[in-house]
Amino acid sequence: MADRLVCLAGQAPAAVGLGSSPGDGDEVRLLGQGESFAAWLLEAGGQRVVVRIARRPVAELPRPMGEEFHGLSLVSAGIGPQALVLEESADNPLGAPYMVVSFVPGRILPPGEWTPALVRAHAQQMAGLHAQRFDRCGDITAPVEERRERVDIAGQFSAGLDWWADNHPAVLAEPDVTRLARAVGAYLRDAQKTFDRLESFALIHGDLMLPNILVDGDTTVRYIDWEWSEIGDPAQDLAYLGGLITVDPWHLPMTRARTRDLIEVYLAASEHRAATGTVEEVLVRRDAWEVYERFLTSLHHRSLLAGRLDMTGSERDMYALAAAHVTRELDRRFG
Repeated sequence: MADRLVCLAGQAPAAVGLGSSPGDGDEVRLLGQGESFAAWLLEAGGQRVVVRIARRPVAELPRPMGEEFHGLSLVSAGIGPQALVLEESADNPLGAPYMVVSFVPGRILPPGEWTPALVRAHAQQMAGLHAQRFDRCGDITAPVEERRERVDIAGQFSAGLDWWADNHPAVLAEPDVTRLARAVGAYLRDAQKTFDRLESFALIHGDLMLPNILVDGDTTVRYIDWEWSEIGDPAQDLAYLGGLITVDPWHLPMTRARTRDLIEVYLAASEHRAATGTVEEVLVRRDAWEVYERFLTSLHHRSLLAGRLDMTGSERDMYALAAAHVTRELDRRFG
């Protein structure tokens, strides 16, 4: 793929978001690979871009590439990358759909290096991300009239279980999964009334776990990998950082006092405090998103253990420990 990128950048630099072709000393290297995309850094003439190349057919991606690309077009400068090029067809010199975004500097910090000052800076950056508000929620590219009037977390969870029943019935049939699915569903249905009071919605990242937060210097944070961006509940972004149910290396362990401080700092920086809700209301919704995400992600980990024969031993251990830990913590919460 590196050779293809170099060839395309040399012949048509605009196709990969560059103003000039790479030359001697310029850089082409793999930044990392996820389940859906591989990210490549290209540098030419002082300009650095990231090419995100799909690793699976478009129809098999969890979300359409256009959602991420158009979501980035709404993001203010300094919060995330700039959207540059979208190529949704595989009929191109790279042989796969891709998008190009500007390079975002920074590093991913492990949980132990997150300071209280950094958490507060993250809360303030999220308030900036959520500054633009919408009357309806849903997909970014959906017409306004097709968006929803409320966030239905209980309905989303039920739909998620239906998907798992259709696609991975053996995972959903595991006794501890079946037991917890009932408990989580009841908990989310009870929390739904607080979601119904939410007065407006924001562009959210949708996956603000530690690996998607880059830290530049001591307290400058920027967000990458916007695959799950949508118009939704700001409390969802607050939840995915961490909390009481956490899995290393994705989440930051947080006490209740630290979680409340996160919310208070966020609301103090928000232009829409009244519409977002009181500290207690945001805390209820944040907690619900935490349970929602941890449980559904644990199903994903279980499915990988059952279906991925190419995993390394360390990967298998990581996913097995993650699924067991979330199950144990949810049992403690609902037992």
